[in-house]
Amino acid sequence: MTRLIAVASGKGGVGKTTTVVNLAASLAKFGKNVIIVDANLTTPNIGIHLGMKPPMKTLHDVIAGKASITDAIYLHDSGFRVIPAGVHLKHLKFSIPHKLWDIVLGLFGTADAVILDTPAGLEKGAKAVLDAAEEVIMITNPELPAVTDALKTIRIAQKSGSNVLGAVINKVHGKHWELSARAIEHELELPILAKIPYDISVQHAIRAKKPVVLHNPHSPAAKEFTKLAADLFDIEHESKSGGWNIGRILKRIFGM
Repeated sequence: MTRLIAVASGKGGVGKTTTVVNLAASLAKFGKNVIIVDANLTTPNIGIHLGMKPPMKTLHDVIAGKASITDAIYLHDSGFRVIPAGVHLKHLKFSIPHKLWDIVLGLFGTADAVILDTPAGLEKGAKAVLDAAEEVIMITNPELPAVTDALKTIRIAQKSGSNVLGAVINKVHGKHWELSARAIEHELELPILAKIPYDISVQHAIRAKKPVVLHNPHSPAAKEFTKLAADLFDIEHESKSGGWNIGRILKRIFGM
């Protein structure tokens, strides 16, 4: 069964696209069949993060009726498949978010997971993606404005009938002025799925146009992205200490 997961945020710049590509790359390493869709039709970034260059068919071409969905799917070196969106200004006239549902529906049964990179904020395009998604992961930073905006997006997703799985706190510096995970959990009324530390390796990976889980798999951020992917799909994984998650193994064996 295909899981349809939207990765959303209340504002731009919190690390949503970075989370999407690293979640997909981690799942691919675990042997999962994954498709990521750049559903940000106005300011897409997936192709830029992955070093994809035109000419290529995009989600905008599918919406415009100039290509089929299979024409716009590309296999990335990371092992997952990608449906990019067009970055040229000419594509803006084909930014028709209400057509996303039919396109996404056509991907059911073709992958273990379809992960949607959602437009930031509360624009019409973001609501269309949240309407199409079955599950939502909210990305925020440990700052009050980001958390406040995330809460608004969560409420919209919940009204759309999506199951908001929880929040990922990204770019955590560990400073005293940051909101704690407990405070964010209380504010959003959601479990915290992961805390991704601020890690310069992520910036190096973006410059190299590779997911950090492949570019520097032993970096702190890469380990947390990998753990997030494993937890979401109930996959055994090595803990940060280098050993296997004994609690998870015992749960599998004894039903604890």
